[in-house]
Amino acid sequence: MIDDRKNWQLMNLAAIQQRLAWLQQQPDKVIFCKESGVHYVAVTKERSHIKLSLVEKVNQQTDLLQSVLDLNNPLHLVSEYTQAMMLGLVWQSQPQRIYIAGFGGGRIPLVLHHYLPETVIECTDVDPIAIQAATQCFGVQFDDRLTVTIQDGREYLEQQKSDTQYDIIMIDVAFGNGYFPHRLATKEFYHLCEKRLSSEGVVLVNMLQRDKFYADKIKTFQSVFSHVCVCVCQESNSILIGSNSQILEKDEIVAKAKHLQDSHQFSFPLTDRALEVKVGRELAEAVPTLNKAQIFHDNSPPAGYFDCWLF
Repeated sequence: MIDDRKNWQLMNLAAIQQRLAWLQQQPDKVIFCKESGVHYVAVTKERSHIKLSLVEKVNQQTDLLQSVLDLNNPLHLVSEYTQAMMLGLVWQSQPQRIYIAGFGGGRIPLVLHHYLPETVIECTDVDPIAIQAATQCFGVQFDDRLTVTIQDGREYLEQQKSDTQYDIIMIDVAFGNGYFPHRLATKEFYHLCEKRLSSEGVVLVNMLQRDKFYADKIKTFQSVFSHVCVCVCQESNSILIGSNSQILEKDEIVAKAKHLQDSHQFSFPLTDRALEVKVGRELAEAVPTLNKAQIFHDNSPPAGYFDCWLF
C-alpha cells in the first residue's frame, strides 16, 4: 500500500513536471495575460518562479500577487500563508473530503492532491480566467479527485446536500489589496461552514493582518467555533483555524506538524508555521482590540466595509 502510494506520487510528480516543461524554456516575461472583469489576469516568469497577479485596468501599476510556483520544485509552497493553510492536516491528517473556496493558481489544491491520493478536493472560484491560467501555467490538471466549479464559494456550500460533510474547509478569497467578500466573513456564513463540517473537522481562513476589520473578523469566527487559534505569518497574512471538536494545545500542534513534516517529507517548513500559531492568551495578546470588536452579520455590513479595502 505504501509502495503503491509512493509509485503513484512519483508518476504524478513526473506528470506535473512534464506539464510545466514548456515554461522552463521561456525567457523572463509575461507569458499569459487576459481580461477578467476590472482586472487583467497576468502570469509572469521571473527566473525559476511563475507568478499569477491581478492587475487593475484603471491602474496598471498595481500587482496583486495571487500565486507563486517554483519551477524547480513544483510541490514546494513558496508563500508562507499557503504553508500555514496546510496546518489543517494537524486536525485532520487523513481527510476524506476537502472544500476550498478560492482557487487562484491552484497551489494548495495541487499539493494536497499529490500528498493525499485518496482525498477528494472540491474547489470553487468566480474567475474562469484564473482557472485557465492555473491549467496552462501552474501544472494543474483536474480529475475525479480534484475539481473546480466556477461559482460563488458560499452559494456552492449552500447548494450541497444536507448530509454533505467536509473534513477540512479552506476559505482563501482575500485579494492582495485586502478586500475580503463580506458574505464570506459573517456569522451566518461560518454557521453554514459548521453545518457542512464533519464532527472532527476544521475550518481555515486566510486574511490580512493590516485589514481594518481584522479583529472583527476574528471575533465573528470565534462566535461560531469554540476552539480558535491564529497562525500569524511573517508575511502580512494570518490564518484563522477553528473547530468544535478537540482542543489542541500549542505543543500538540507543533508535535503533530513535525510528524506530518517527517512522514510526507514536505519541502516547506510546516513545523515553523506551527510555531507561529497563537492560542489562548497568546491570541488575546496578539489582537488587543478583540474585546471591543463587533460580530459581522449578513444584513448589517459595517460602515466603510466596501470602500476601505486595506485602510
